[in-house]
Amino acid sequence: MELDEIDQKAVSGLDGFLVRKDLVRTFSRQFPVPTYVVEFLLGRYCASTDQEEIEEGLEIVQRQLKSR
Repeated sequence: MELDEIDQKAVSGLDGFLVRKDLVRTFSRQFPVPTYVVEFLLGRYCASTDQEEIEEGLEIVQRQLKSR
């Protein structure tokens, strides 16, 4: 995913607080939990622009949602 100028400004000011909405949609449709639960977990484990960190966080989120 390529960040444009506005995205880069948002990341520089809100690093660690931004979550990609495509991830929220993917997980909220996949598991029968409220959207705010998915947003919380993604915010906790995937709030980064580094693809490796996001992948690691996605594994954790998926494991936690499957166990519920």
